[in-house]
Amino acid sequence: KGKQRKLSFKQKQELENLPARMEALEAEQAQLHEQMSDPEFYLSAAAEAASLQQRLEQIEQELETAYARWEGLEELASGG
Repeated sequence: KGKQRKLSFKQKQELENLPARMEALEAEQAQLHEQMSDPEFYLSAAAEAASLQQRLEQIEQELETAYARWEGLEELASGG
């Protein structure tokens, strides 16, 4: 029978902070989508569009990593 592992103090803090981090990323993502959905945006800030698109891709990657980490920590916390 394997030993049940517990989260370290640092892992517990990370697990507690991840939902807020994910929420902030999702809020930023929604704001960028809203900004970029405005047709006037591309007329007035065409140069900025490429950098915002790049930021959206970065947010997607950060969210994917955060969700995977959160799931891993949750599993570890539950002993599975």
